[in-house]
Amino acid sequence: MRTAFRYFVLSLLLLFERASAFDYVADANGTWWGIQDAAPPRVDTGSIRATQTGPGVSAPYSTSINGFGGIRVVVETTPAPRFNGELLRGFGLTFDGVSRFTTTTPIKLGGVKISRSVYINQNENWGRWLDTFTNTTRSPITIEVAFGGQSGIGVMGANSSSIVNTSDGDAIVTAADAWVEVATRLADATLVGGPQVTVLGTPTILARPFIGAMSFAGDWLVDPFYRPLTYAGHEANFQAYVNTITINPGHSRSLLHFVVLGPMVNAASSPSVRAMVEAAANNLAAAPPIGDLSAAEICSIDNFDIAARMANGFDYYSNCIGRNFAVQQPPLLPQQPATTTVTYDVVGKTIAQLRADLQSGITTSVQITQAYLDRIKAYDQGQLGFNAFEVIAQDALEQAKAADAARFSGQAGPLLGIPIAVKNLYDTFDMPATNGSLTFAEFRPAHDAFQVAQLRRAGAVIIGKTALEEYATSGNYSNDAWGQVWNVFSPSKSAIASSGGFASALAASLAAAALGSQTGDSLYGPSSAASLVTLRGTDGLESGTGVMPLTYLTDFGGVIARSVPDLADMLNVVVAVDPADPETSAPGRHTPADWRALLDPNALVGKRIGFIPSTWVDPFGTTNTTDAEKAALEFFEDAGAIIVEMGVTVGGADTPPAPTAPPGDIRAEGWGHYIDSHPELATQGFKIFTVVDVDCSQKKVAYVRPIQAPARLRPRRG
Repeated sequence: MRTAFRYFVLSLLLLFERASAFDYVADANGTWWGIQDAAPPRVDTGSIRATQTGPGVSAPYSTSINGFGGIRVVVETTPAPRFNGELLRGFGLTFDGVSRFTTTTPIKLGGVKISRSVYINQNENWGRWLDTFTNTTRSPITIEVAFGGQSGIGVMGANSSSIVNTSDGDAIVTAADAWVEVATRLADATLVGGPQVTVLGTPTILARPFIGAMSFAGDWLVDPFYRPLTYAGHEANFQAYVNTITINPGHSRSLLHFVVLGPMVNAASSPSVRAMVEAAANNLAAAPPIGDLSAAEICSIDNFDIAARMANGFDYYSNCIGRNFAVQQPPLLPQQPATTTVTYDVVGKTIAQLRADLQSGITTSVQITQAYLDRIKAYDQGQLGFNAFEVIAQDALEQAKAADAARFSGQAGPLLGIPIAVKNLYDTFDMPATNGSLTFAEFRPAHDAFQVAQLRRAGAVIIGKTALEEYATSGNYSNDAWGQVWNVFSPSKSAIASSGGFASALAASLAAAALGSQTGDSLYGPSSAASLVTLRGTDGLESGTGVMPLTYLTDFGGVIARSVPDLADMLNVVVAVDPADPETSAPGRHTPADWRALLDPNALVGKRIGFIPSTWVDPFGTTNTTDAEKAALEFFEDAGAIIVEMGVTVGGADTPPAPTAPPGDIRAEGWGHYIDSHPELATQGFKIFTVVDVDCSQKKVAYVRPIQAPARLRPRRG
């Protein structure tokens, strides 16, 4: 323990001497702006993840921002480019260690080269975003650009927000506004997040029309380009400010936005703080601080008029008139065309379909595996990739060749030669097991997890390890140290929960099925967000041996698949009594010999299915998902089931009692078991001896680090 403690203290001392991962900039108000740059978790949108009163996991949020300052771009060309209208990322934004973030890898979308720079003015408590668009084609291109994001969450409480003012005083956003102010509902002396003001640029009014003014206020959550901004309910937290720009061939146009933040407020301090940020917004709109930009950048700005650009001494007429507005940007990354050498199409194929084609000789495991690998390269990697996979098996094709040879020799099996993905908290002897964290980077377990070993014995191809939320801790996102997993059906949104990687892998047809895990909602959450199926079975149904824990005895390592028959095929392989996992002994006595035998279309006839109506009361005031879930009850009734309303509230008198949680620190016990059974951690140089070394690791992504440095060790500002 003494050695572990010394290492822990040394880690604390070194915390801010090395480059941070996710990067913060602190301002004079004591607000720490968390900017999503190219450092882990590599979200790389340039938006504000959140603002806090300090770094790390324990510092309170200073505003209700929950992802703001991103851009979505529509390029009006035919055919429309992939990712048209989606949240852009992959800029390679690099932090200078003080206050600036600069693009190193511009994005190309439909012939438009896009870069952005972010600057946080620490003394005056505002941020500046300059987004530059260059037409690389030979014809004029018109684009729509939405700047915005999420200013809060819900309809009440300390995390909610709503528009409280605009520059013309009516709190309704139009092209006549230079800025928009958002604030959180006040509650007497209780401190809540400070106000936020977005500066849109020069407005257009009857007395002074301006063609470059914002053209549309949209709903960032649903569709920023077509759905108008909502002023009530949960969707009022999602603002998008749209500009329409036409760019001549070889020319650049830019959009300039500012975000001004106030400190935390209560009912007494709010009026003065709001007056302060509104005054700052007025100054920024009238005389934007742009003296550090190049002449070409200033000339290219589309949403501030000439007078505003000249207000701080810039000579627009001598620098801009008669010149090509071509802004210097870094080179694009090499663009490789998406190709495949395989004629067999794996898109949307179930395990049953793949198996039938293998058995009939239409295809081989090598062809199937190569097709998946080609799709991974085309759709999962690169600037706009889904980031479903963290690691690809270097021997995937060798595994497939072995499966083809086994089939040729007469062997058979439901998963023989089928490529399967595995969430990267399962042990694999041939690939790192990282738990989504640099804490375990390059850790090589000596053995496979029990379920992985079962898959290998069945002849499955373990094609790779999928990304997850660091330590599998989130029910909302899958952000690990190597990237953010994006939703395949809605690529500007989360894949949901910590198992998003394997869900996106299946939804994008990058694998045939996968192993994941659930402590809260990380099997059924990602499945529902990707139109897939899963089973969170009885505790002990599937072995947890070789699975990195979150909460011991609550974690469940399970299967996700494209269809219920596929799920049955997977369960037939991975469900077995594991001598190393006592939990599997009781369920093992009750599992069917063949899970497919349970696929009875009349299985629900006469069965009573209970539900608690209050579980469908959404705290955020939205009903789209809950309405769909309620409507889905009719499918049970169509199958012959009887739907029974239970307790009026969760925990009501007629509600089944919840099981009692086991006593003690079950998280510590889980990690104790894992560490004790993995002596290779120590032999490979990992100084991980207890759960404290796991939870207090200073290699975790910055915003979930549990310890803040003492005052004398605080980083330089920014």
